[in-house]
Amino acid sequence: MESVSGNELIAKSLVTNGISYVFTASSDRLTPLISCLKSKTGINVIIARNEGAATVMADGYIRRSGRFSAILTDDNGRSLSQIYGVANAWADKIPLISLSICNDDEADYNKGFNRYKFDQNGVFHEITIWRSRVNSIESLSDTLKKGVYESTRHKRGPIHIDIPFGLLDKTIAIDNTLFSESDFATKSKIRSVRLAGDELEIDKAVSSIKSAKKPLIFCGGGVIASEAHDDVICFMEEFKIPAATTMAGFGTIPIDHNYSLGGPAYTTGEAFHVAINDADLVIALGVSFCGVDGFGLPPLWSDKIKFIHVDIDPLQIGLNVSPEISIIGDVKTVINQLSAKLRGEGFISKPAWRSWAKYLSNLKKGRYKRLNKAINKDWPIIHQGKAMQELGKVIKRDDLLLVMDGGNTPVFVAMYTPPMGPRQSFYPFGMAAIGCGIPYAIGVQLASPGRRVILITGDGSFLYHVQELETIRRLNLPISIIIFNDSAWNMIRAMQYSMFAGNIVGTSLPDIDYSKIAKGFGLHATRVTKVEDILPAYENSIHSSGAALIDIITDKDNFPDCLLSFSLVEFDGLMRLLNPVKLIKSSFLILGLGRDRTFLLLSYIKKALFRINIIAKLRS
Repeated sequence: MESVSGNELIAKSLVTNGISYVFTASSDRLTPLISCLKSKTGINVIIARNEGAATVMADGYIRRSGRFSAILTDDNGRSLSQIYGVANAWADKIPLISLSICNDDEADYNKGFNRYKFDQNGVFHEITIWRSRVNSIESLSDTLKKGVYESTRHKRGPIHIDIPFGLLDKTIAIDNTLFSESDFATKSKIRSVRLAGDELEIDKAVSSIKSAKKPLIFCGGGVIASEAHDDVICFMEEFKIPAATTMAGFGTIPIDHNYSLGGPAYTTGEAFHVAINDADLVIALGVSFCGVDGFGLPPLWSDKIKFIHVDIDPLQIGLNVSPEISIIGDVKTVINQLSAKLRGEGFISKPAWRSWAKYLSNLKKGRYKRLNKAINKDWPIIHQGKAMQELGKVIKRDDLLLVMDGGNTPVFVAMYTPPMGPRQSFYPFGMAAIGCGIPYAIGVQLASPGRRVILITGDGSFLYHVQELETIRRLNLPISIIIFNDSAWNMIRAMQYSMFAGNIVGTSLPDIDYSKIAKGFGLHATRVTKVEDILPAYENSIHSSGAALIDIITDKDNFPDCLLSFSLVEFDGLMRLLNPVKLIKSSFLILGLGRDRTFLLLSYIKKALFRINIIAKLRS
């Protein structure tokens, strides 16, 4: 038996339960606990500049590594600062272990005047799948073990545990044999729950697939979480069914695959729009049908589609679309059940499916040809698509890990990025869609020793967590930060320009030289104003081996053409309230952007929104 403090017991329990990384922010009360954690073999303690950033780092680490990590904060405002990061993990079903110190006393519930005695655990109720408060030092280890178990039981998600401050200095006698570190590596790996789909629902799904005329596979983040990408590709190739991905599912299917529609969701343009209007059956795998995907509903999606929805979380099924067939189960297991059943019944792909896939492939080729032609004009200011095309060369050459952040920036990245693999590209869009790129990139890099991470962010989003440049510099992490600097909140500005007659309000940013800010933090940094200088700037930056920043001046008058689809979804209902006079004025403003930009937008309206693609149809 050994007598240990609460601090030591927490450290031992984390090791025993496979927590390999603990992300935190400094406070006087946490100092003894952090010292205990640092003394443990197998635990890496990462100290961020604030609690919110630390939480996003932990999230990024889990997504890239597939291993556990924890966020540790002090109480009150410090604990509340991590809420948006925990909410992000909850939205995307990431098994984050959230730990906070709390007051020793019970919550005040507004009976008195102590505003610090709130129900801290209750605050996390709606954004975690399990919560607890440690009531005694004797229960501490079992509570943590239970929390880790609950985070991956059936559906995944974050858990939260409050630990009263008074327990940290208390002592308890423990049996050290109960805290073995020998199987640490095994425990740290997050295991998928291989839940099989109901056989009756599998039979129904097989019958619907066999009778479909134009089937489509739609892959979400659940495919990555289940590690089912290879299984989905085999299914797609065997039965010749085209496939699209959500933003969260980006990388599950290579964009250059013959049966892939291209980039995620509506960034694919006409191929995606035609597919979700003409398909009679959609096999949705681990998809939440969020706004970035058009919710699976009109005006983008046909209301005649029959859905087979596969998800391990029953609460996701029926949330937006109403599926004909609901299969609660693990994507990898279910897709193999479907394959085995179809194969066992001697089913082979229909000739009509090949024509359907060929048609969509023709649309994809036409889309990329049009995009490449547009960005290779002689633009006076760097086109975001051209900048991404240049960066794509080194992403592919150096096998970089990609993190996206911002509004229009991830859209441009998705439109022009080279083929990416699963767990190679990351976009924290669940509940932290803008401004979390820097801490997210830190977490992804820590999960990938020796690999360089490239973060592509907008100028506005970059400033959300600029203080974490100090963390990158202190840890000497090989992260290349690329800023598309157009001096605007340009996703919103584009709407003001194209719908409200150019009434620009609150979306202009000052011309800031972000390279000077980065240099102040000790990073290698430079500013680029010419396309031909982008790659030399990158090559010079990686010679420093550590972190670097490149501030690329881009053209604020370039809008992603597929932003029109986003507008139809996000502003559905608002469209009917828009002033017709302002819309007419907006049309003339768009014409004033120049022939090339106007042609690109009109082509998108014709090919994607109106789905007029006669040549592609004839060639199929």
